[in-house]
Amino acid sequence: MDLPEAPEENHFEIFRCHVPVLEAFFALDGCAWQFTGMGDLIGLDYQAAEVIWSRLQIDPDKDTFMGLMLFSRTIVNIVNELNKKRQKT
Repeated sequence: MDLPEAPEENHFEIFRCHVPVLEAFFALDGCAWQFTGMGDLIGLDYQAAEVIWSRLQIDPDKDTFMGLMLFSRTIVNIVNELNKKRQKT
């Protein structure tokens, strides 16, 4: 199996107000996603996220949680669209 080349490093800036969203998201480390039986990504498993955040003593406020929901929904849309394109080829 050939592995794809690692992408070039991309550097980007984020607004300070978005840091808590990214911290809450990256704390999940890919462990809290839900998938359909056919492998499509549904979204974050918020019950699992609560357990992880509790263990790490992260308590997202309302704005952080809403930002996380928007961020994860965007990822779901991108991943599922990429999977559809792969299936067509």
